Amino acid sequence: MGSAFKVGRAFGIDVKVHWTFFLLVLFFGFFSYTQSQSITAALITGLLILALFFCVLLHEYGHSITAQKLGIEIQDITLLPIGGVARMKSMPEKPWDEVKIALAGPAVNVVLAPIFFGLALLFGGFSGGIPNLFTGVTGIGGFFGYLAIINVVLAVFNMIPAFPMDGGRVLRGLLATRLGPVRATDLSSTIGQIAAVGFFLFGLFTNPLLALVAVFIFFGASGEAQMVRQREMLRGLSVRDVMGTKRRTETVTPWHNFGQVFDAVLHGYQDDFPVVDDDGRLVGMITRTEISAAAHSPDRFSTVRDLMKTDVPTISPNADLFADAQKILQENNLRAIPVVENGELAGMLTIDDIGQASLIRDIRRVGNEPQARRP
Repeated sequence: MGSAFKVGRAFGIDVKVHWTFFLLVLFFGFFSYTQSQSITAALITGLLILALFFCVLLHEYGHSITAQKLGIEIQDITLLPIGGVARMKSMPEKPWDEVKIALAGPAVNVVLAPIFFGLALLFGGFSGGIPNLFTGVTGIGGFFGYLAIINVVLAVFNMIPAFPMDGGRVLRGLLATRLGPVRATDLSSTIGQIAAVGFFLFGLFTNPLLALVAVFIFFGASGEAQMVRQREMLRGLSVRDVMGTKRRTETVTPWHNFGQVFDAVLHGYQDDFPVVDDDGRLVGMITRTEISAAAHSPDRFSTVRDLMKTDVPTISPNADLFADAQKILQENNLRAIPVVENGELAGMLTIDDIGQASLIRDIRRVGNEPQARRP
């Protein structure tokens, strides 16, 4: 996730923090100081925000560790001002696995809440009622009391059935057992977006942070629904089914100059070119990014060897189109990757090729339909 930096690693998962997270801490600390005129109160408020997000981090680890036990890899966990995000490398295929993963996060908060309630009572945290966050949290008991309340709120709020929140994911998993993933996602996404509109309107008059969360929910629901539809569309297709063959793929050599490559871009249909040596072996790739950068710099007088990437990923023609090919393109921020079979270039797979998968599936479906008998 852009503008986030790594702060640690546990259970094989990197923990990252978005830089805007610190603005939230500073904002609450400053607001506390303006309300109380006390540096101590401001520091305690800042510590409370940090403790809150530590609970959020544990919540995300609940999701992540459960996913790992079910065989799903976790890319990282990122803390944002609106909460935490655990990025999975793949979505759970089984509906009940999604339910287990979704419930694991709020379950962490359910465990933490009574622990903090107990500590708050031990230190007299509720002796004078619930203290004001910005002016009244002056003791250890009040500090733990707020953490207890926060964990109850986290558990309850996250279980609202507004996809892609945890409750929405539980709803989708349960619906998917009867309706299938696409229909279940469409229904859950619609419910999530309706709830998001409600959150947004309510947040405009009460809490701007809630309005921001609502925007995240609305577009998150739409984006994931689209991803699920695409996954089902690509299911069962291999790279071979959609890739451009070697005969249709234009290649360049390390000794081509930039002018020749640029001419091929202007008069051809490719933006990315595999680089092969005299024996036809793949040695690198020159992409639209390098071509565009070189066109506006002294590098336009260079050869392909000076501009090409040598550490580009490759893929087999038998690889799964969704689980393997699309993931490699997204993780490496590429529009095309070379397809290699038995050590030789077999062709190219592009984003546009994947976009044609629906057409290929429709053709297959028509081909498999029984033909009407002629009279």
